Amino acid sequence: MGRDGTTGSFVQGVLGKVLRRKPVEAPTPQNTPLAMLERLHAGEHPDYCLYLRPPAGGPVVKDGLLAVDIEELLAKAFEPLPVVRLDETSGGASDSGLPDEAFLLLADRARLLCLVPTANARFLYRLRSLKAKGPLARCVFVMPEAGTLGTADWPALWPAARDAAGKLGIELSGYTAGGWLFRLDAGGKACTFRPIVNPNAEKIAKALEAICVEMG
Repeated sequence: MGRDGTTGSFVQGVLGKVLRRKPVEAPTPQNTPLAMLERLHAGEHPDYCLYLRPPAGGPVVKDGLLAVDIEELLAKAFEPLPVVRLDETSGGASDSGLPDEAFLLLADRARLLCLVPTANARFLYRLRSLKAKGPLARCVFVMPEAGTLGTADWPALWPAARDAAGKLGIELSGYTAGGWLFRLDAGGKACTFRPIVNPNAEKIAKALEAICVEMG
């Protein structure tokens, strides 16, 4: 990504595309991974965020007025930047088992990437690829609060994700309740933590802004 003659620095590009609040149209089918790949191969240069959906994700069971779905809020917080959701854990998903070169192309062209650390083998394979060849410095990581991302017990799952990431040379922190966004420093250590307790789209957008500034 870096600096170019038309968009300025990476941070300026992110702040301009991700954090400029303005009315946007509803998402379109063009935001699927395969459709985005077609656009990239056609020579287009779209801006988007690549979201690696965790295997423990999925719709939140909204059994109360205070129930929130972090995936919905992330999509709203990233507006007007569209979110391309890569779901490789569903056997019927059209993007399941995306070839390495296709994944790295999507990752390399994305303004930002959004990841939820897990010990899932497929996720760890992608994380290893990002560390070796891809834009790990442009990744925003999510530490979900219990009940905000599927029915998974995130406090219980996090230690295994942390141990697995550690074997790749990535140092995550221990789990802290409340919900957080963070990034990795040049040494692969989690840093720039921003809380998203009781999350809403505006709070997540502000956390993203703070993290993007530090990515410069």
